[in-house]
Amino acid sequence: MHTYKTSKELYYCRLRVPKDEAYFVYFTFESNDGLCFYSTFDDSLKGQFRDIDVKCSIESESDLKNLIKRLQTEIRLDVLEEQIIRDS
Repeated sequence: MHTYKTSKELYYCRLRVPKDEAYFVYFTFESNDGLCFYSTFDDSLKGQFRDIDVKCSIESESDLKNLIKRLQTEIRLDVLEEQIIRDS
């Protein structure tokens, strides 16, 4: 099995959500304790959208993608970028 422990790989994505909906994304990530880590991209703080960088272990990739798909049924949420990255 492909695991973080053996590969040091993370699933990374950048999400874009309207400023007024960002609280819901943050709340949802917090309520799924331990699923992922996220931070708001500083350059997006000046606009009407929030760009959120999200990372999770490679084992949690499908769970996070499913959560994002579920959020997309509730709010406008775009996946701007996604990739597998190496943890530094």
